[in-house]
This record gives sequence, C-alpha cells and structure tokens, in this order.
Amino acid sequence: MIRSRARTWLLLVFALAAIVMLALHEAGQLQPVENVFQSVLGPIERAVSGLFNGIGDLFGAVRDLRDLRARNAQLETQNQDLLTEIASLRNLQDENQILRQLLNFTQENPQYQYQTAAVIGRDPSPYLKFITLNAGSAQGLRPGMPVVTAGAVLVGRVDQVSLRSAKVQLLNDPSSAVNVRLQTSGVTGLVAGQQDGSLLMQFISLDAEIAPDDIALTSGLGGNLPRGLVVGQVDAVEKRDVDLFQTARLRAATDYDRLAVVLVITNFEPVEIDVTPTPTPEPTATPTP
Repeated sequence: MIRSRARTWLLLVFALAAIVMLALHEAGQLQPVENVFQSVLGPIERAVSGLFNGIGDLFGAVRDLRDLRARNAQLETQNQDLLTEIASLRNLQDENQILRQLLNFTQENPQYQYQTAAVIGRDPSPYLKFITLNAGSAQGLRPGMPVVTAGAVLVGRVDQVSLRSAKVQLLNDPSSAVNVRLQTSGVTGLVAGQQDGSLLMQFISLDAEIAPDDIALTSGLGGNLPRGLVVGQVDAVEKRDVDLFQTARLRAATDYDRLAVVLVITNFEPVEIDVTPTPTPEPTATPTP
C-alpha cells in the first residue's frame, strides 16, 4: 500500500517536473542551460555520428569491392571467351584462304589428280624435317608422290605410307635433293636441304649470272617430279674462283613449320631413267693369215 502511494507520488512529481521544464523551455528560460549541454554534448554527438558513418562507409566499401571483384572475374571470363572465338575465326579464315588457293591450283592444273590431307604431326628431331598427314594407302598415297601447297609450291615428297597416314620428307630435310631451274636466267642446279633447315642451290656453273630474287622451279630433270613447281627464291649467292661451282642460298617459298593443309599429286608417274651402262662389245679376233 505504501509502495503504491510512493510510486504514484513519484509519477506525479516527474510529470509536474516535465510540465515545468516544458513551460520554461517555451519561455526561453532554459536556453543558457541548453547551450551549455549543446557545447558539451555536440562534439561527442558529432564524433559518435562520424564513427558510425565511417563504419557504414567501410561496410559499403567492402561490399562494393566484392561486387567489383565479381564483375572483374566475369569480364575476364568473357574476354577469354572472345579471344578464343577470335582465334578460332582466324584459323577458319586462314584455312579457307589456303583451301581456296589449293582449289585454284587444281583448276589451273587439271592434268593431275589430288588428295587433300591435313598435317597431323611433325618429326620431333631438330635434324629431321618430316610431317605426318592424315591420309595413307587407303586414299591412294604411295612413296615418291609430290606434295604441294598453295601457290604451286612444292613442299616435299611422300616418304613412308601406312593405311591411314603418311610421312612426308620436306625439301629442307638434310637428305632431300631436288633438281631446279631458275625462272629468269634458266640456270640449273640441285637444291639440297641443310642442317639448319635452309635450302642451298648447288652445282651452279661459275660463269652463270644469277639475278637477285630469281625464282627456283622444279626442272623435271631426273623424272621424279613435275616441272614448274615453286621451290624458293634466291636470297644470296656465294662465288669463289677457287671453287668448281657457285652456290645460292634460297628463301623457301612457304613456311614449313606452318603447314596445315596440303595436296598430294596422286597420278604423277615418275620416269624411270635407265642408268645401266651399255656393255662394250668385245673385239673379235682376226685370224692371222
């Protein structure tokens, strides 16, 4: 009972005090006190407000950084996809261009029959220059057949054949040799592959005049290759009076390391040259009278 009355009186006192404080505030009597409290509590309020604003900004920055990283990862993935697509389109464009050039060659040389083949392998040895094709005896390939690429460029000859694949010896293989004729001067020689993968034209007469950038074509001598296929272009000539012949270094007409699609001439028949010496007839004995 006593506690209830005390609580009631306490509420009445608080209510009365609040009414008095409100009246004084409206009358402006509390302005000096309020100014004192504002001067004391203002900096604290601003500091607390700045702290909470900073915490909010920090959480916002962390969220923005996370979103930025996710967006960056998404853009990197899209960039890689675009680069892959561009590379694929470029490869298709290059292959289409090569196929068009090969088609032009077949149309300009209807006397031959061809088998298109893709390059599926290369010899790992730095001293052997061979490529592997995805066509073999099942497609009519045989050893010795000429292999060409765009622009009527000879790249080599079929060396070994299996059922579904074939190895081709490139012109720059050290054991390769091809008879050629220079297009402008008509000078003949033998182009042999070198250990460094270059082409060297040998056995050129010392009195022959060789024009710079002259084009070397297969001469047909020996009967093992068609005439007129492009081998390379004269890059440098070495001539010394002490030598029996002069030599010419050639620039290959194509980049052998970038071959992707080739044509195999399947109906070329090499001419077998009989090198058997004619036997010398034995002298007949004349009877002595």
